[in-house]
Amino acid sequence: MILALLAIVALAYVAQMIWLRVGLDRSDALPRRIGYTPTVAVIVAARNEEDVIGDCVSSLLRLEYPLEKLEIIIVNDSSSDRTAEIVLALAEKNSVIKLHNSVPGKDNLRGKTNAVAQGIAISQGEILMFTDADCVVPPTWVAATVERFEDKVGVVGGFTTLEMESAFGGVQALDWLFLFELASSMAGWRMPLTVIGNNLSVRRAAYEASGGFANIPFSVTEDYALVQAIVTRTKYTVSFPQEKGARVLSKPCRSVRQLYRQKQRWAVGGLDMVFRGLVLTAVGWLLRILLILTFATGASPTAWTALLSMILVDYMFLWKGLRRFDLQKGDRYLIPFEFYFTFYVIVLPFIALLSKDVVWKERKL
Repeated sequence: MILALLAIVALAYVAQMIWLRVGLDRSDALPRRIGYTPTVAVIVAARNEEDVIGDCVSSLLRLEYPLEKLEIIIVNDSSSDRTAEIVLALAEKNSVIKLHNSVPGKDNLRGKTNAVAQGIAISQGEILMFTDADCVVPPTWVAATVERFEDKVGVVGGFTTLEMESAFGGVQALDWLFLFELASSMAGWRMPLTVIGNNLSVRRAAYEASGGFANIPFSVTEDYALVQAIVTRTKYTVSFPQEKGARVLSKPCRSVRQLYRQKQRWAVGGLDMVFRGLVLTAVGWLLRILLILTFATGASPTAWTALLSMILVDYMFLWKGLRRFDLQKGDRYLIPFEFYFTFYVIVLPFIALLSKDVVWKERKL
């Protein structure tokens, strides 16, 4: 009985991954708006980021975009280290940078959501672009992103890739690529799930039409909440291409504890996921559970076929991004990634359901 169920679920997973792979091509095929140069506000919420904020702001200062149409707002979110001091020193030399010290929020405006909302409130740009303090952007980031804002597009997603200096970083890099490609594919099928906040761009008109963060129910994953509010409350759509010129670079978690907190926050935020997202994740979750059960009771040709099929279609799905972003180094981490991905995909729902407190930047949300 279990082998028959495994075969059915494995076939469903293969079909799903092929469908998602087609979605990536559909996402890339969406039109550009060549020559579009709207005013842009780049907003970065920073809390105790003294080790990385300098590199982030320095990369923003290298943006190849008309300075008269660009503002860079760094929101110091109650940092207790030298974050504000470092930003202020850079702002004194570069008028395009604004430092804003956030004030406490309440109700829907808490944590990072509060800091981001305050950055939006003092900005002027037609397009709002967000990244994180531990990220570095390429000079083409703004120009390559705004081209994707066709008239009906309210949200544009961009990819963020991780450095791969070790096996621990390598499996995280493949994990991130997998999740970004999933989001990109669903946008290609006009069924958007989310856009990840470290490379997120929003049309101000779409943000305002959604009601803004003050009128969006609080979520520990504020990026997901914002995108879903825009998709469900407004006329705007989502574009999420694999645009190399808009790719952001970040660093993997340095420790298991840090990684656990990241996944916990994502898992708790995922409890609000729309139904189609739950279906997609449920198929992969069930397949991995069945594989563990069948191998625990003795390997069989059906189990081996299902396992190899899963690995093959996962790699097929990752392949385009690995080549598009020059991440061929990630090929060597495919098998470790499958073990890592299987473990956390299985335990993540339980982490989400059992979590009472979520900690972001040493602060409970």
